[in-house]
Amino acid sequence: MRAPHRTGVTLVELIVALTLLGIVTTIMLTMVREQQRFHIGSLEIIDTKRSAQQAIDLLYGNLRAASPADIYAMSDSSISFRATLGASHLCAIDSTRASIVLPSTRTTRAAPLSSFLSLPRAGDSLLVFDPGAAAAAIDDQWRPHVLAADLRGGACPLRPFGLASSALEAAGIAIAIAPPLSARVTVGAPVRFVRPASYSLYRGTGSTWMLGFSSCAAGSCTARQPLSGPYLPFAAGGAGGVSLRYLDADGVPTADRSRVARIDVIARARSVSMLDVGHVRRQRYHDSLAATIALRNAP
Repeated sequence: MRAPHRTGVTLVELIVALTLLGIVTTIMLTMVREQQRFHIGSLEIIDTKRSAQQAIDLLYGNLRAASPADIYAMSDSSISFRATLGASHLCAIDSTRASIVLPSTRTTRAAPLSSFLSLPRAGDSLLVFDPGAAAAAIDDQWRPHVLAADLRGGACPLRPFGLASSALEAAGIAIAIAPPLSARVTVGAPVRFVRPASYSLYRGTGSTWMLGFSSCAAGSCTARQPLSGPYLPFAAGGAGGVSLRYLDADGVPTADRSRVARIDVIARARSVSMLDVGHVRRQRYHDSLAATIALRNAP
């Protein structure tokens, strides 16, 4: 009698199949790990480039509106200055010259006469342009004042005696200030709202160095907050992660705040972890950017 026919695989065939499956799985897992490492490394490189760009954008965007008189303190890794948070023009002045009215931010114009990054409140500072007594610009200056109360509604006169061109713009912003305005300040004078602000390179969590920011609103200062990073650690002589160099009108480095005409900024960012992608092998990725910022009304 013939033996019954059996279907299936032999032990040898099973071992060969499992071996091949293991080899294929290992190859696929290796490819997945390589792709994951490449993806993570590429993201870190992009983040590092973005950190360098953010430092330049933040400092340039704030310092380009500053003048030497706005600088409170400066070093090779930090700067404190009066940051502009709003701008406007006077559209009305009361008889005591201690209350003024600004145009509304709502307007039909292409560009409003009043704009704010954040609304000022009691205790904040503003600068009002005083043309002085002489016709020449030698005695022109920005006079400091303090908001004695929060903003409230007011009336901005229509043209030709005021700046409002429609009933919509006539709804202005009334502000009480101290001390009263100079007798030489007239309707139409520009106004700047300012707050003390500080940018600095500092050590964050662990060994990470970040660009930090703090400001003082209405006499109350905020804790330093990280804005971007990480950067190279602090190093004296302008070799750190964020370095600032102050020069006068002749291009000579100066430590005198009143003589600063321009500020050279260099941001040196680096990746959080060691990378192994592209041309970066088992090391941190570095990127840097530089910018020159010219100050207003520099001597």
